[in-house]
Amino acid sequence: MPRAMSETPISAKIAKLRRGLVLRANSILITVYGDAIAPRRQSVWLGSLIELMALFGLSPRLVRTSAFRLTADEWFTATKLGRRSYYGLSEVGLVRVQHADRRIYEFNLAAWDGRWTIVLLDGTMRASMRQHLKRELLWESFGQLAPGIFAHPHVDHQSLQEILRAAKAEDRVAVLGAESLEGYTRKPLQTIMHDTFRLAKVEQAWQQFISRFAPMLPALEALSPAEAFFLRTLLIHEYRRVLLRDPNLPAAFLPADWPGVHARQLCEALYRGLLEGSEQFLCARMETTDGPLMQTPKEISRRLAAV
Repeated sequence: MPRAMSETPISAKIAKLRRGLVLRANSILITVYGDAIAPRRQSVWLGSLIELMALFGLSPRLVRTSAFRLTADEWFTATKLGRRSYYGLSEVGLVRVQHADRRIYEFNLAAWDGRWTIVLLDGTMRASMRQHLKRELLWESFGQLAPGIFAHPHVDHQSLQEILRAAKAEDRVAVLGAESLEGYTRKPLQTIMHDTFRLAKVEQAWQQFISRFAPMLPALEALSPAEAFFLRTLLIHEYRRVLLRDPNLPAAFLPADWPGVHARQLCEALYRGLLEGSEQFLCARMETTDGPLMQTPKEISRRLAAV
């Protein structure tokens, strides 16, 4: 059985990292599942989740309500064994977090090839499909140039195809490639992209991310396993929040000294230093339908493989 969470308190120095953050139960649960549970394909006992979320100041009632809502929204599937409830990611939820994972843990971006992907939605599609696709495309960091027109410089085409198939919209969406033509200035495109992706706000968010987490680098070796998990979760939660608003525009479209580059390097360094301790904590605390939580799977360890 997992040990009582009270045996592993979070120090005041580490706990203050959450000051000023809005940690909604639904969102933090999705972060934990996407980061730690999805690669294991396991269903976790609600009691374990309640103890885990207590580290972030979330009450048992709030965790129960969030697990129920995430099940209703097709993120989770629920399993009853006796009087206990267990929650795992649904097929839909797994696809959603896998799409995000391809960006979150891709710490080494490929060079831009100069091409943009343009997505055009059929103007006659029903409103519910249009809204669904808009939400999914924005989640994939597309920018909306105009109603029904979206653009991105670094598209994961596997994710895009999965989105279209899931929405049964393959025949209602056009996907085009585009590039700047010789002899035309790039300046108007820079202005359009800055406005479309709200780069000033993204830049500010990256600077806040760096200010919050950079002081933790020298403290990594002194962290307890519980603190390593706490910091790892906050790190990925905030990194994901900003990253999914950042289209990873090519350097030619970004201001000098773009903080997103430093933020990416910082996240990788912290995640590398936190992984062992946080995994130790999770494996000692989580109870699943299969018994203890699986030891660190390759899907997690390869996130930090040298490229």
